[in-house]
Amino acid sequence: MTIQDYFYSLEYEDDQFSSGGNYVANYKAFKDFMDQEIHPEIKTVTSRLNDEIYLNDHSTRHVEMVILKISQILEAPDIGFNYVSGYEYFLLLSAVQIHDAGHIINGRDGHAEAGKKFLEYYNGYSISSIERKIIMRIAAAHSGKHDPIGNLENSTLLSGLKVRPRLLASLLRLGDELADESSRASSYLLDLDKIPEYSRLFHVFSRCLDTYRADSQSGTIYMLFCVNKHYATEVFKKKNKDNSYEDVYLIDEIYTRSVKAFTECLYYNRFVPEKLRFRTINVTIEFLENNGEEYLDRISYRLEEKGYPQVITEDIFALAETQLLRNGNRLTGEYIKSILSV
Repeated sequence: MTIQDYFYSLEYEDDQFSSGGNYVANYKAFKDFMDQEIHPEIKTVTSRLNDEIYLNDHSTRHVEMVILKISQILEAPDIGFNYVSGYEYFLLLSAVQIHDAGHIINGRDGHAEAGKKFLEYYNGYSISSIERKIIMRIAAAHSGKHDPIGNLENSTLLSGLKVRPRLLASLLRLGDELADESSRASSYLLDLDKIPEYSRLFHVFSRCLDTYRADSQSGTIYMLFCVNKHYATEVFKKKNKDNSYEDVYLIDEIYTRSVKAFTECLYYNRFVPEKLRFRTINVTIEFLENNGEEYLDRISYRLEEKGYPQVITEDIFALAETQLLRNGNRLTGEYIKSILSV
C-alpha cells in the first residue's frame, strides 16, 4: 500500500477532512487531469529542452515513484501512514502531481516555482485560494538551496485543521531525491547512442542505480550501483551550472551524487521528528559484466555525521543574518555603547 492508496481509503472518514467537500474525489479528478493532459507533455518537453539536454524521466511513472518513496519513508517504527492526516495527504499528493510540471513553462530553470500555473489552469479543482497557496509552496520547495523548506511555516491551520507545511515539503523533497533509480533512464536510447552527449552521464547514472531505498527501520538510505566495464572506463562530458564543461568518470559522479544525497538527508532531518530521520548513507558499487561476472572488487562506503559539529563560518553576524541588525547596524558591543552614550 502507498500513501495514495491509504488516502483513498479515507474518503468517507469525516474527521480527516474539513466539512463541505470530498477531497478524495477532488484529488482523483485533478490526478486524472494531470495524467491525461500534463504529464505526457512534461515528458515531451523534458526529452528535448535543447540540443544538449535530454532529461531523465519526468512522466507519470516518476510521480508514482515519488509517491512510493514517500510511502517507504513513512514506514518508520511507531510512525505509520496515519502520522499524516487525510487533509495533509490531499495537500501533499497534489503537490507531488505538480512538482515537475513547471518544466513545460520554464524548462529546467525555475520549474519548481512555475508549477503553480497548473493549479490556476485547472478550474475543476475545488479548493480554496489558501489551499492552492500551500500546495504551490510545498511543491516549489522540492528543489533549491535557499532554504525553501525553512521559509515555510512549521504548523498552521487551514479550514480549521492542523497542517504542517515543513513536514510535507520535506517528505516530497526527499521522496523526489530517492526516485532516481534505473527506471528513470532512457536505456533503449542509450543503447542506440541517441542521448545528447551532455545528458548521457545522467542517464547512465540512473541506469546503473539499481537500488535507492530509504530503510526507516534503521534510519539508513541504501544506494546500490551495478556498473559494467564500458561505463566504468568511459569519459563523460558534463555541463556545469556556470556553463563550463568538464570530463567526468561515472565513479566520480557517483561520489558527488552520494554527497548530495547525504546533504539532502541532513536538510530533511531538520524538519521531521526523530523517528523519521536518516543518519547514514550506505553506498555499494558493484563492477559487473553483463553476464554477472565481477571484473573488479566492489567499492563500499558509508556517509554519516562524525566528530564535533562544524559551521561554515564563525562570524555570528553571518549566521544570525538580520536577527542581529537594528536600523541597518550590527548589534556589536561598540554599537550598543554608542547608543547608550547618547
